[in-house]
Amino acid sequence: MAQNFFDYFPVAPKMRSWGIYATSFGTVRVPPHAAYPPVRHPDSHHLAWDQGRTLSEYQILYIHSGQGSFESANTKPKRVSAKTTFLLFPGVWHRYRPDPATGWTESWIELKGSYIDGLKRSGIIDPQHPLYRTHSALEVEDILEAALGLARLKPPGFTVRLGLMAAEILALLRWSSQPRHAARPRANQLISDAQALLARDVEGGLSLEQLARKLGIGYSYFRRKFKSQTGLSPNQYRLQIRHRRVKNLLLNTSLTIKEISQKLGYSSPFHLSQDFSRITGLPPDQWRQRQL
Repeated sequence: MAQNFFDYFPVAPKMRSWGIYATSFGTVRVPPHAAYPPVRHPDSHHLAWDQGRTLSEYQILYIHSGQGSFESANTKPKRVSAKTTFLLFPGVWHRYRPDPATGWTESWIELKGSYIDGLKRSGIIDPQHPLYRTHSALEVEDILEAALGLARLKPPGFTVRLGLMAAEILALLRWSSQPRHAARPRANQLISDAQALLARDVEGGLSLEQLARKLGIGYSYFRRKFKSQTGLSPNQYRLQIRHRRVKNLLLNTSLTIKEISQKLGYSSPFHLSQDFSRITGLPPDQWRQRQL
């Protein structure tokens, strides 16, 4: 990262309609024994250790190198090291600083918008758990490098593009920053294999219990790990695949409902119509007519 750049951005109302946008970006190297923060930020953002700080925005703050301290209204003082990411939440008091002996290099993207508010409401991001040990550090650093270029050049729509980059970092934190155990990569691969098998099993001839046995694991373990990785139960995942295929055949072929049900392994046209109506709110023949 190029060093010691930061800026704060006004955001036009039309950009806010995207639901996520950046209001600030920065990257700063703090040498050992240097004053912190090294430059004066706007009064609303200035961080003094004795008083701490409360923001009205979210921030994703990544520590490239060095180490230091962090605490917030929701967390006890923590030691933090390189490759750690903080999430700062609006209205939540916090403070942080590098160790004088090491200094650190930090980058941040500051965010607002209904999208990130929704992540907080749903518990995907949580003020009680603001620290992440970033196992996907190289990917995060690549995103921040690209974000620096956008923040410097400020092309049209850059505040939204920076917000979307921040959303990608949040996704990386969500799925790759939890403590890793030796068995986890194998479990992840098994679930990826299961997804591929379900995608190929067009007629649904393979029961989910048979699928678990094929993978060499028990069904209860399989179901739990599948939902943890995908957010859906195996049965919900299969139903969504079949639902998409029904829609594709309804739109792009002249097959009857009976023929589609046979092609996709439904026990009867009634069973297909029942499943389709439950998800779509319309029987398949009515749905097809509305698309014409």
